[in-house]
Order: sequence, then C-alpha cells, then structure tokens
Amino acid sequence: MRYTLRLLTLDQLARASGLVCALELEREADPDRYGQWPFEIGLWVGKAATPNFMGKRGERTSDSARAKTRRFKANPRGNPSPIPLENCPWCGSRFEAASFNLLPNDDEPKELRVACTNFDCEFSERPLPIVAVDESIYRRLPAFLIATVDKFASLPWRAETGALLGGADRYDASGFYGPAEPRSGTRLPRSIGAPDLVIQDELHLISGSTSRVSG
Repeated sequence: MRYTLRLLTLDQLARASGLVCALELEREADPDRYGQWPFEIGLWVGKAATPNFMGKRGERTSDSARAKTRRFKANPRGNPSPIPLENCPWCGSRFEAASFNLLPNDDEPKELRVACTNFDCEFSERPLPIVAVDESIYRRLPAFLIATVDKFASLPWRAETGALLGGADRYDASGFYGPAEPRSGTRLPRSIGAPDLVIQDELHLISGSTSRVSG
C-alpha cells in the first residue's frame, strides 16, 4: 500500500497492525494450513519516521535502529519510540523501554524485536509482527507493506528492494534472498511471486507523470 503523506501512513500502520496481529495468531494456531513463516506488517517510509539500517557499535550516526533504541531505553519519556507506534496494537498498552530489544546483541544487531510489556497480552512472550527497519524489510518481505510513494521511487537505486516485487528464490532462518544476493541462503522450491494487491490511496495528492500514468 502506497501513501503520499506520512501522517496518513502512520495512521494506517496503527490500524492495520491489529489486523496482522490477529492473522499471526491464527497462523500460529494452524501452521500446517497457513505456513511456518509469520504474517508480518512492514512500514517503509524513510528515515524521518523509521530507521533505514540497524547500525552497530562505533557508528557515527544518530538515526540507526540501534541509536534510536538505545536513546529510548535510556530515557523513554524524553525520546520517541524507535518505531512510529507508542502503544501495542493488540492490547493498547503503552510501549516501555523493555518493549524494544536489539538481537542477537547490542553491538552488531540484526533485528529490532518489539514486544508488549503487559503480561496479559498475547504478544508479551511472542514478538509483535511489525518490521520497521528498511534492512529487515528487504530480508523479511512482510506480507503487508505500507509505504510512501517516495520509497517506491527508490526501487531502481537499491538492488535488494527488488525482492519486494517478487523473485526471491532462496532463504535462511533470517529471511529471503533475491537475485541481488545470489550466494546467500538455500534455494526455495519456487520463487516468491509478486504482490497480490497494490493500493494507491489519495491519488489526487500526486501531481505530474505519476498521476497521469496511474489515472
């Protein structure tokens, strides 16, 4: 789904995340029917709202997932959440410092895991199915992806993004690999297909060649 305004995008994330949480609980209850890979929702909107990369110890940037997570953990009331959600989309509990964890370690993280700190929530012991770091999106290929049109415009400039439109044919425990990474992972029985549905909302807000072509 492509949204032109960031606030519309974030609102859509808050509403759609609850749906994806429900889908993931259904999948866990019947993995033989729905598959072993989790249903996840991704937010692909640019570094002003979500980190482009995980980061590592010794970095000199302040906008990585590692840097944002460490700032939030040190002062949850004085810093924004590492992802543009303040509350658990399943139970509504406010995220706390313990809600965000860098895995497998803090020095060279490969994943930002989000969980609810409300012990009565279904997602207190299992991670929330939310992917909001660009590097992880290219690897996890979420079933539901919310993006801004400017991120779609970046597709020709970064090879890994091509897998979002199909063609990934290898995998490992961390995710999937497309033609841009030919030596990684184990081959799948068949390559992953293209998205089943792409929705362009608020089309009247886009001017120029995009609106003429899409219209």
